[in-house]
Amino acid sequence: MLERNFKLAKEWRLIPFGAYSPSLNMAIDEAIFQLMVENRVPPTLRLYTWNPAALSIGYFQDTESPLIKRYVEKGYPLVRRPTGGLVVLHENEMSYSLVGVFARDDFPGNRQVAYKKAHESIKEALSAFGFDVNLHHGKDPWNKEVFCSSRRIAYDMILRGKGKIGGSAQKVARETLLQHGCISLPEGTDGNCLGAKITENFEKIFQIKLKQQELTEAELSLSEKLAKEKYEKWEWNYKGGRFLFLGRD
Repeated sequence: MLERNFKLAKEWRLIPFGAYSPSLNMAIDEAIFQLMVENRVPPTLRLYTWNPAALSIGYFQDTESPLIKRYVEKGYPLVRRPTGGLVVLHENEMSYSLVGVFARDDFPGNRQVAYKKAHESIKEALSAFGFDVNLHHGKDPWNKEVFCSSRRIAYDMILRGKGKIGGSAQKVARETLLQHGCISLPEGTDGNCLGAKITENFEKIFQIKLKQQELTEAELSLSEKLAKEKYEKWEWNYKGGRFLFLGRD
């Protein structure tokens, strides 16, 4: 019998696409992350959107920026992420989160590789629909701009003629990574078709299989608790991060 020269792909979980409130989106991502740290869930990819459109700000970001205040005054709700980075306007876009343990179940061995592979998967999906998208190389000098779209780091997604359309933020605990980010959808993009193509490319580039599953009861319960007790609270969103919760995470 000829020896089979291939490796069986590891199976990760794919959470069905959904639209959620800002507080619940962040709560779900953190719930998956916390249970992953406890080794209670498999590596997980989640694609989602925001209802209503909202601002998310980085864990360390100050809310006193006049630009942030201007959007809040227009009626956009604000939520503070558990990850770093700058403020993002979640409107006409698709978000994703990726959670896993470094170098286990074929998950990348470090945060940079995870960032690059996730963005390669999304870039290839957009390219399949005819968009001229490339990954940024290098790192722009630090600036005082407030919005994430104004600053580029290695492997951010750049659409020809428009600029940065995608980036991600990360949090690590006990070798477990939470990475989430968003893609500003180019005009004419079919979100359902794009989501299917992104999923296909995650399987190809990460060399894994994705199996669609719902959130567990433990994740749902923890998500509701985190949304109510953390991400819906003014204290977390406006005085959180380094200002109130220093050392908690």
